[in-house]
Order: sequence, then structure tokens, then C-alpha cells
Amino acid sequence: MKSRNKADDPSSVLKGKNISSKKASSNLKGKSPEKKQKKNLILEYIQVIAVAFALVFGFMRPFVVEAFKIPSASMEDTLLIGDRILVAKFMYGITVPYVRFHSFDLSPEFQSDLDRYKISQGIRQEFENNGIVLSQNAGVTIQDANSKWIIGDADRTYTIIKKGGKLKVYKSLHILDVNKPKIGDIFVFDPPEAAGKKQPFIKRIVAVSGDTVEIKDGNLYRNGSLVEGETYVKRYLTMPQSPQFMPPTVVPDGHVFAMGDNRDRSSDSRVWGFVPIENIKGQAFMIYWSWDKYAEGLDKIRISRIGRILK
Repeated sequence: MKSRNKADDPSSVLKGKNISSKKASSNLKGKSPEKKQKKNLILEYIQVIAVAFALVFGFMRPFVVEAFKIPSASMEDTLLIGDRILVAKFMYGITVPYVRFHSFDLSPEFQSDLDRYKISQGIRQEFENNGIVLSQNAGVTIQDANSKWIIGDADRTYTIIKKGGKLKVYKSLHILDVNKPKIGDIFVFDPPEAAGKKQPFIKRIVAVSGDTVEIKDGNLYRNGSLVEGETYVKRYLTMPQSPQFMPPTVVPDGHVFAMGDNRDRSSDSRVWGFVPIENIKGQAFMIYWSWDKYAEGLDKIRISRIGRILK
């Protein structure tokens, strides 16, 4: 009688299969926790990135610090084209923009409502036909005020909203006061409507509410005194693009007078008027990067300007 080979034994084959299946299952069980760990780690990274984005774009950028690029030569030599700066959004307080404030019908009683508001940034009020005259691009705000501020140019196009219509009023909610804008600050702001631009501007504050400013032969006078210092009097006589004369003018309440350091290559308050404080986005405090597109190679990076504190 022939002895049976273990390889020919069906039971041994089955046992072998059982053993191999057990090994496979044990291997699967061993890999499963690792896969779960990797999956959890990926989810944690995603959560961290999501929180970081939320902090930067939901809190840091609107309320703390925002980056801007210098596009023009209006602030030379303080700021050069290609400089990238950081702006402290909280220096003058924290403002929540575009908060729904009020909505009311334009009725005969609307005139009495107007007495409680200040019309700002290109809106012009008129009491003819129980209506209000708005500039064509009036995406602006109406703020609480004890007195009225009327702004408007005769050569602009206006739209009359007559009685029976509805006006939705939006305002910026100022939730924290820190510092008031002061002379010498380099600041970023949304330009007044008269500037005809939408992107933020950067200039220097040369006069605040209550100051009398005057331009004589391209020189700035504040409260009757010549403002001295290179930051304010640098001029390029070969490029007289800016107004060289402006009669004595008082800066109204709630506004500042802004000028570029590179005076004759700057479109500023001499051209488009005062800057409402509500338009201010923040104070520039540092150059974090500087790029000269006209240079070659590594010279494109202005290393000496990186990290410079602005004054």
C-alpha cells in the first residue's frame, strides 16, 4: 500500500488554505489601523489648513493685516513701484463694512430723515420734488451725523430717485476706536468717487480735520506755515502734473488731506478732494518684499528694502 503524500492529502490542502487565509486576514487587520491613521492624519491637515485660511481671510485680512502692492511712483522715494507692503487694519479701529442699517420709502417725511444723516462720498442731497439726487456710481454709505455734508459737482451725471421709491442704506459699523489718523501717517484708503478709481490708494496724511491747507507755487502750507522736510517738498519741475496752487481750505470734520511724497507725480487731495475717515483701510508699516521688474537677474530683488519700517 502506497503511503499518501501530504501534498496529496485534501485535508492538508484545506488546512494550508486555512492557515494562509488566517495569515492574510491577520495581515489585513494589521494594515487597517495604519490606513486609518493616515486617513485621520490627512483629515487633520485639511482641518488645520481650513482653519488657517479662515483666520487669514476671515479675520486677519479684514481686521488685522493686509498686503498691498505699490503700482505707481506717487510715493517715491518712500515707496517704489514693485514694493509690497503690510498694512495694519486695526490702527484706526476695527470697521465691519457694508452692514445693513436702514431701508425706508422716499416719502414727504424723508426730508426730515435726511436731517439726521450726513451724505458722504459723492452723494448729493436735494430737496426738489421730494427726492434725492444720487451720483451715477453711488455705491456709498450714509452715516449718522448731527450736521449735513453736501458733496457734488455740477458737471457730473446724477440720478434722481423720486418719492415713492425705496432707498436701502448701508453703513460701515465701527466697533472699536484705537488711534485717530495723524499727520505724517502713510495710509491706504478707498479713493473718493471723484478720483474715478476703485482700487485702494496709498498716500501720506498732511492735514487733519480743522487744519487749513494751502498750495502756493507747489509748496504746502498748513495753518499758514510752510511744511518743511523732504517727504513733503520733493518736486520734479520737469513734470508739473499736479496743481501748483490751491486757495486756503479748511479740512472738514471726519476727513483728512492726503498727498503723495512724489508731489508732481501724484494725483491726490489737490485733485479729488478730502478723504473721508470712513474710507481708510489702515496704516502702512512695513515693506515685506520689493521687486524691480526692470533689473536683471538677482538684482530684481531689492534686498535692502525688505523689512524696512515705514515712517
